[in-house]
Amino acid sequence: MNEMKQLSHDYLTINEVKDYLNISQSKAYELAHRNAFPICRFDGSIRIPKASLRGLRRELFCPAA
Repeated sequence: MNEMKQLSHDYLTINEVKDYLNISQSKAYELAHRNAFPICRFDGSIRIPKASLRGLRRELFCPAA
């Protein structure tokens, strides 16, 4: 999936977060449960606001020198 398709909506699933951050699904769940980014629950499913991931992606892949 390309980035534009993944980020075409306001909330992402764990699977979309995994693809966007290029991490494993278990790591994505770990980050969600560690409160590394805010989560919302819709009918029991975890959703992550896409705006919160932009900063996290920079932090993970472009750490300050």
